[in-house]
Amino acid sequence: MEKGARGWANAEAPKGHRVRCLDCGPPDAPAAHIDPVAGSSALRLDAHHRGNNYLKGAQGEYLMGTYLVAELVAGARVLTDRKVPGDSPANVDHLVVAPSGVWVIDSKKWAGEIQYRSPRMPSTDPRRYLSIDGVDRTDDIAKIYRLVIPIAQVIGDPTVPRYPVMAFIEPTWGLRESVHFRRGKGPYEHDGVLLSGGHGIIRKINEPGPLSRERVEELFAKLDAAMPPR
Repeated sequence: MEKGARGWANAEAPKGHRVRCLDCGPPDAPAAHIDPVAGSSALRLDAHHRGNNYLKGAQGEYLMGTYLVAELVAGARVLTDRKVPGDSPANVDHLVVAPSGVWVIDSKKWAGEIQYRSPRMPSTDPRRYLSIDGVDRTDDIAKIYRLVIPIAQVIGDPTVPRYPVMAFIEPTWGLRESVHFRRGKGPYEHDGVLLSGGHGIIRKINEPGPLSRERVEELFAKLDAAMPPR
């Protein structure tokens, strides 16, 4: 570390171990895990089962990982392909800790036209449904809470903003949905879950927020320790 650089200090630690660089976490924190390449666990499943769904899943996770590397604001931190805390066998595709909050991203590389709208047009029904090529996939949205709730328990602090995201990678939007995003409108929100394209959600992540750089690093270290790579 250069003299005057920002870092972590612990005056009670043994000499030579009192200061760590900011990216390394606090002096008493465990060493950070090394993330696998995005899509690695899905590719392992593809090797065993040889199903197109696993391969598309790996592709979607990989592409979302490249978007995050290229477009995330400086200071944001990413955990990739991590085990969900607790007993769950599930994994989190991407978890981003940024000044705007903690973002739990489930990447979807679904083929077919994506629509999010009421069942009829015109309709006074306030409910909205997610469909892929005319097939109702609304029930799939709630599944992300299997990831979000264990992560929220690790964070502990209810004041930290948390955002579940279903990110569609290279989507084919329906006409109305395409116009919605071309006009620069934010993601759709369904029961607390944000529905968006990959690039669009990164723009939301990059917005200013309540978390300081120190708080971002603290949360990143805590989540990294609780969520080993798959």
